[in-house]
Amino acid sequence: MDFLTLLARGLTLHCPICGKGKLFRSPFKMYERCPNCGLVYEREEGYFTSSMAINLVISELLIACFVVPLAANPNIPAIQLVIWGSPAPILLPLIFFHHSRGLWLSMDYYLHPRQRI
Repeated sequence: MDFLTLLARGLTLHCPICGKGKLFRSPFKMYERCPNCGLVYEREEGYFTSSMAINLVISELLIACFVVPLAANPNIPAIQLVIWGSPAPILLPLIFFHHSRGLWLSMDYYLHPRQRI
């Protein structure tokens, strides 16, 4: 299976093996296994620590891409930057929570293919 297929499945929040099973049963609760093929999603305590790193990098990169150019513009008052920029460090990690877990699961499966059960 190619890497782009795995990443696409991770971004669409589906099982990296079969592409049919969903990863999440509720907003912050994952299935333990794929409902379709039985792949174990979480392997050990702290397995998704790397997904938090992915989430942090993506969130902070987006913040930097938007806030730094705005901050360099002298025509925009600092108070507007604070008002517009303050929610981003809180909201972006919440928005990317699911997708960073899906990406990590897909990348890990690509690098370390495992048995389904």
